[in-house]
Amino acid sequence: MEIDPKPILGNWAHGWALDRHTLCSRAAPGGDPSCPRFASERSEVGEALFRLKYQDERSQVAPIAAVAAAFVRARSELADLDAILPVPPSDTRRSFQPVPALAAALGLELGLPAPDDFLLKTRATRPLKDLGDKRRRREELVGAFAVADRRFAGRHLLLFDDLFRSGETLKAVTACLLFEGGAGVVSVLALTATRTRR
Repeated sequence: MEIDPKPILGNWAHGWALDRHTLCSRAAPGGDPSCPRFASERSEVGEALFRLKYQDERSQVAPIAAVAAAFVRARSELADLDAILPVPPSDTRRSFQPVPALAAALGLELGLPAPDDFLLKTRATRPLKDLGDKRRRREELVGAFAVADRRFAGRHLLLFDDLFRSGETLKAVTACLLFEGGAGVVSVLALTATRTRR
């Protein structure tokens, strides 16, 4: 699986998305003109992620984790990682949660813990893509995350998510890790990034 990593900036020390999620979209022929459908061309990792999340192809977990692990091993900035931490899922009703599953597989590849009981979502939040501006997205996330304890105080943590859009969720979780969890360094890895950020 080929990737084209992009740096992502925020309140973390180092951050990357492995590739864009969608390379291009065009209107699909036919259908209802008042509700057009689009055909999307995705990056290789974007397509694998789409199949995992929306077509329940769990066989995608291992190849995605393998390419993410190869990227992490190649970055000297990540040589001293102590744990992989999945961003808590926004939709807890799903029986299968892709981000914790991918983080666990990445942790196995790298020989690092990837606990899904450390970072907690303390309350439900509205989907950020439905909120129009950064201020509203930031307000929506105030107090939405907590840590279970300070087991990773002073450590270098890799915060892991599937999609980087505006970065507000990752910023809120990073702040929680630094200030509540006492993390020494937080780095971020997202599998894919949207083509445009609002």
